[in-house]
Amino acid sequence: MEEKAASLRDQGAIIITLTRGSEGPTGFLADGTEVNVTAQKAEVVDTVGAGDTFNAGVLAKLFELGALKNAKLHDLSAAELEAALAHGARVAAITVSRAGANPPWAAEL
Repeated sequence: MEEKAASLRDQGAIIITLTRGSEGPTGFLADGTEVNVTAQKAEVVDTVGAGDTFNAGVLAKLFELGALKNAKLHDLSAAELEAALAHGARVAAITVSRAGANPPWAAEL
């Protein structure tokens, strides 16, 4: 996993995220720092939309943190990436607990 992340960084990736289902997501910063987050427990009904919802959750948290600017992404801290990964895991857990691609509304969080 670390070698593949390094290869992607060599190609210009600033942040790399890897979903690992019940093992929780992992992220890598531009400097190679690895961040792991515990998966959210969920009763799985349907996995359709889980990946898209996870990515949307990560992006939403990065936006909330003011981090969706190229310069800020290069300086993203491990704590900020951890918060984004945790949010992505949380919203994906809600999505898989429902039938169909049915992500949560903000009010449900």
